[in-house]
Amino acid sequence: MPDPGAMPELRHPYAPIRIAKKLEIDTEILLDAGATKSLHFREINEKEAFTLRDAEGVYFRASVLSLSPQRAKVVVYERMVDSPESDARITLVCAVLARQRMLLVAQKATELGVVRIIPVFSAHSVGPSGLAHEKAHAWPGQTLRAARQCRRASVPEMRSAIPLERAMEDPAWNDAAIRYTLDDRATNEREPWPVRDRGKPMDVAFAVGPEGGWSDAEREMLQGHGARPLRLGGRVLRAETAVLVGLTVLQYALGDLADGSSS
Repeated sequence: MPDPGAMPELRHPYAPIRIAKKLEIDTEILLDAGATKSLHFREINEKEAFTLRDAEGVYFRASVLSLSPQRAKVVVYERMVDSPESDARITLVCAVLARQRMLLVAQKATELGVVRIIPVFSAHSVGPSGLAHEKAHAWPGQTLRAARQCRRASVPEMRSAIPLERAMEDPAWNDAAIRYTLDDRATNEREPWPVRDRGKPMDVAFAVGPEGGWSDAEREMLQGHGARPLRLGGRVLRAETAVLVGLTVLQYALGDLADGSSS
């Protein structure tokens, strides 16, 4: 099993804005070009607030005093009680859902702490020709706005849609410490949750199919690539509901929803 902390951090500009010193309330900071670029990526304007992290790993809220293309001056005004980023760094592999429900998935998955979303084409999902109708161009904006609204320090990386078999070859899947797939046809007893090492990130991959579920061949492929089945009781859930319930279960078992502890 790979080291739970082995995967690289989110790449700029998705990663949290970090300050290389200890912060205090009312501290004014001149951000460098890299951090300022992250502000622009987040579409943060003057007088707006954002989340940053100091050298001791503490998260703060800050407000922009002035902003130019290369520099920004900000003031720290609030120390956050808990980290807005979960120890469970979840990559969501989600079949492309119909009726523009990926917009909801992108928004709510961000609120539930995922670090990455990989939309995939499957036997029963929307295909490549349907992406325009599903407003795929708007999915990244949904994650960006949701990250700002829920005060996240990072922005989830929204990938372009790819076939499911290609997602199984991605390092986000292969290098995860543990992998799950939502499977309402699973009959075997679920394995115990892995032991959590508090304060140490754990990379988790989570695959959810469309309405109608994964095909038999896809279920075999997922299991062949290390996916453990996760079953959500005996009710049949809408696909977008299943995504959000599954993420909630994983964050409760492996992340920061159980007791508020986070990285």
